[in-house]
Amino acid sequence: MKKRVCVAIVSAALAGALAMSLCGCFGGEDTANTRNPYEIAGSLGYDGSEKDFLSESTGSSTELRKLYDEARADGYTGSFVDFLKELNISLSGDDSAQINAALTSVVSIVCPFTKIEYIKTDWFGSTQKQETTITSAGSGVIYSLDRGAGDAYIITNYHVVYSAESGVQERICAKPSVYLYGGEISSGAISASYVGGAMDYDIAVLKVEGSKLLKESSATAAVAVDSDAIVVGEKVYAVGNAKGNGISVSSGIVSVDKEYIEIKASDNTRTISLLEIRTDATVNHGNSGGGLFNADGKLMGIVNAKREEDGVEGMGYAIPSNLALAITQNIIDNSAVNKSRGASRATLGITMKTQSSKAVYDEATCRTYIMETLVVDSVTSGSVADGKLKAGDVLYSIKVGNGQEKLITRMHVPSSELFNVRKGDTVTIVVSRGDELIAVDMVFNNDAQFTVYS
Repeated sequence: MKKRVCVAIVSAALAGALAMSLCGCFGGEDTANTRNPYEIAGSLGYDGSEKDFLSESTGSSTELRKLYDEARADGYTGSFVDFLKELNISLSGDDSAQINAALTSVVSIVCPFTKIEYIKTDWFGSTQKQETTITSAGSGVIYSLDRGAGDAYIITNYHVVYSAESGVQERICAKPSVYLYGGEISSGAISASYVGGAMDYDIAVLKVEGSKLLKESSATAAVAVDSDAIVVGEKVYAVGNAKGNGISVSSGIVSVDKEYIEIKASDNTRTISLLEIRTDATVNHGNSGGGLFNADGKLMGIVNAKREEDGVEGMGYAIPSNLALAITQNIIDNSAVNKSRGASRATLGITMKTQSSKAVYDEATCRTYIMETLVVDSVTSGSVADGKLKAGDVLYSIKVGNGQEKLITRMHVPSSELFNVRKGDTVTIVVSRGDELIAVDMVFNNDAQFTVYS
C-alpha cells in the first residue's frame, strides 16, 4: 500500500519576508514482515503487553500523567480519567499560573539587516549603491541563565537572525536586540551576539553577556519536557512576539505529535525537511523562535512555521524540544571547543526505511501510540557502520556514551540522538538480525564522522 502526502504550502512564521515552499509527494511500498520493537523486547525477556511496552518507553509529558504513572506502579488499576475524577481534577482547568511562569522565559528579538541595492541613475547604465536598513522581529526562548552575571543563552530560529536580502556576506544579523517580557520598550533593549546556527534545522543560538537588565529581571530559563512523550490532543500554548507587537499567548492542542514537513530554507533557494509538532494554536509572523508550552508551562518545542494556503486554518508547527535543545547544546559546545558557528551531527553512514507502522490504543492511559519498525536500507562503504550494520537490520535502541538507552520506535529518534554525540563518544546500537540480537559499538573519533550544519 502506498502512502502519499501531497502539495502543501508552508511559511516560516517570521515578521517580514515570507519563506514559501511547495512540498512534493512521496510514497513507499510495503515489504516483508519483520519483528517490531515490542516483539524484539519480548525476545529480551519483556513480558508486559504491547500497550505497557509503549507506555513505559514513551513516558509522560505532564505532571498529572506522571502522577498517574506513579499511582499505576503502586497498584492503581483505574484509567487516567478515573484517576482525575478521584482527585476531582478537570482536564479543562485554569493553567494561567503555569503559563505566566513560562512568559518569563520567552523574549522578543529584533534584527536589523543592511540591504544593498544598485539604482540606475542615467540612460547610460550608471548605477549608484544604495544601502537601507530592514528590520525583522521574532522570538526566542531562554535556554540557560546566569542571573548573577547577567548572562544567558537564547534559542531561536535560524530564519529570525538570517536575511537572504542582506548585503552582508554571511547574511547573519550583526546586532540583534533582545527584549524581556514586559520590557518591550526602547530602553529595554539588551544587546546580544550570534553564537551559531544550523540553517538545515532552523535553529540558532544568541548570547547575552553582563546585562544589568537581566540581572535585575524576573527572567527564567525554560524547563523542557521529553517531546517524545507528547500526547495528541494535549493542551498547548504558543508564546511569542506575534506580529512584532510584544509577547502574547495563544492556545490550542497538539494536532500531530511528530511529522516531517518540507519548507524553503532561510536562503530561499533550497527545500529542507524538518521534524515538527503540529498544533492548531494560532501562530503568526513574529512567533518564530518562541516556545510551545504544555499546561504545566514546560517547553515542548520551538515555534517556527505555519501553513499558509487557501482553505487551510490552524496548522502551526514547532520543532520538538528534544531535537531543538540537542542542537542548541551542540552549537554552544562547538563554539567553545573549536570556535565553530554551526552544529555537527554524528553520521552513521546508513539509510533507513519504515518497514511497518501501527497505532496502539491503551484504554488505561487514554493514549494512542505509534510504533514503527525501522530497517537499515543501505550502508555506506567506509562509514563507521560499515562492517557492523547490514541492510535488513531492524533498529531497536540507541545509546550515546553513558547516556540513557532510547528505544527506536519512531524514525526521528536516531537522528535527534546523534546531535548528542561528541568527538570520542561511543554510540551503541542494538539491532535484530534474523533471530539474533546484536549490540554494535561505534566510536566517533575523527571529524570525518560528523556532518556539519551552519
